[in-house]
Amino acid sequence: MSDFQWIIDKAESLSINRKKMVAMSTARDGSTRSISRGTQPYRFTVKLPDGLPWSGIKDLIAASEALDKISSATITIGTANTTGYGWYYNAATVPSSPTSYTVRCIEFPEWTISQRNIVTWSGPFVFVEVF
Repeated sequence: MSDFQWIIDKAESLSINRKKMVAMSTARDGSTRSISRGTQPYRFTVKLPDGLPWSGIKDLIAASEALDKISSATITIGTANTTGYGWYYNAATVPSSPTSYTVRCIEFPEWTISQRNIVTWSGPFVFVEVF
């Protein structure tokens, strides 16, 4: 398993931005021109639920933090460890060969441990596809 896969597998919500990047200009007569700026990498915004037990994820957090923003890892949408994600494939279940992406984590939220052994997150994780 990649050091980011657990985040995808335990996600409370997953947002995928697949929109192309374009350059646009507007002329004085009001006409608009646009051109594609090439292939746009996918951007994944992943929210983990608050309340995961620290004792169960502390090693996973450490491994993910060790990658920092400079290392990449592979994530897969829908694995043997996940239930759901059929919506992503427009099917009742995840196919036997689900889609994988090589990504970097560009935003790693702060985490807090409470006295009841639970972790809360300051925000979502953001991953960007690497080519």
